[in-house]
Amino acid sequence: MKQGAYIDYAYPMMMAEKALKEAHIHMLGNDHDKAIEKILVTMTEAKMTLNSIKLMKENNHALRK
Repeated sequence: MKQGAYIDYAYPMMMAEKALKEAHIHMLGNDHDKAIEKILVTMTEAKMTLNSIKLMKENNHALRK
């Protein structure tokens, strides 16, 4: 990875959180299809967060400086 490259773990983490909340709201409204869609988004964003954190770890980036 080149010097000064920025790895963002926070944005996909926040998007996962948002999608999970939306899934809960759809479940309360008994809309299972939309809830499933939001859970799939949650899983995708969580995987992107995991990949970002692993990349930071591999490149010896501190999560917080």
